[in-house]
Amino acid sequence: ISELSERINDDPVGAVHNARKAIKKERSLLRLARGVIASEDRRRENAALREAARELSGTRDADVMTATLDDLADRFAGQVPAKAFDAIREQLRSRSRHRPDSALQARAVQELGALRVRVDDWKLVRGGWKGIESGLLRSYTRGRKAFARARGERSVENLHAWRKRVKDLWYQERLLSPTCGPGVRGQAKDAHRLADLLGDDHDLALLREELAPNTMPVPVDVHAVVELIDHRRDELQTEAIALGERVYADSPKTFRRRMRTSWRAGRALAEAPQEGHPA
Repeated sequence: ISELSERINDDPVGAVHNARKAIKKERSLLRLARGVIASEDRRRENAALREAARELSGTRDADVMTATLDDLADRFAGQVPAKAFDAIREQLRSRSRHRPDSALQARAVQELGALRVRVDDWKLVRGGWKGIESGLLRSYTRGRKAFARARGERSVENLHAWRKRVKDLWYQERLLSPTCGPGVRGQAKDAHRLADLLGDDHDLALLREELAPNTMPVPVDVHAVVELIDHRRDELQTEAIALGERVYADSPKTFRRRMRTSWRAGRALAEAPQEGHPA
C-alpha cells in the first residue's frame, strides 16, 4: 500500500515491483498458515491478494525485457554486433514509454487496504509447530513435484510453475530460520539462489517471445540474439536443475522430521534462559 500510494510518483516501475513482491510474500505466508486459519478465510484473502497482483501485472514487462537485454549484451559482448542490441533496445523502450494504469493501482490499494483491516479479525486456531506443519510440508511437496515436472520437460510453463513453488519455500524458510537455525537458513539461501536462476530464465523466455518473427521489426540479425538467449537459458536451467537436486533432496517425510526437530530445538533454546526466573 505504501509503495503504490507514496512512492509510485517517484519510481513507478520500482514501486509496482516492490508491491507485487510484497503480495507474493503475503500469499506465501497464507500458504504456511493453512493449518492455522479457517480454509474459507484463507481462500478469501488469497483471492483478494491474487486479484490485486493481477491488476499490477504487465506494467513492468517492457522494462524487465530491456534490463534483460542489457545483461545479455554485457555477458556476450563482441559476439553479436552492438548495433543489433541497440536496435532491439530502442524498440523495447518505445513500447515501455507509458505509466502504470492509475485506476488499477487505486483499485489494488483499495483491495489491500480492506484486507489489512480484516487481519485483526483472523481467528488463529492453533499455534506452535502444529500451526505451521501442514502448510510448510505442502509447500515443500508441491515444489518437489514441480521440480520433477520441470526436470522431465523444461518448458517455459513448467519452469515458471516450479519457480513459484521455490519462492514459497524460500519465503517460508527465511521466516522460520531465526528459530530453526543455520541448517534451515542454508536451505533458504539455496532456495533464494534457485528462485533467482529461474527468474532470470523466465525473463529471457519473455524476451525471446518478444523477438519472435513478425513481432520485432528491426533491420538486424535478430536470430543471432535469439541463439544467445537459448544458450544462456540452457546454462541457467542446467545450474537450476543441479541446485534443485540439493534443495529437494529430502523426501517429504524426511523434510518434515528435520524441520520439526529444528523447530523444537530452536524453541527450547529460546525458552531455556527464562527457566531460572521465578516470575
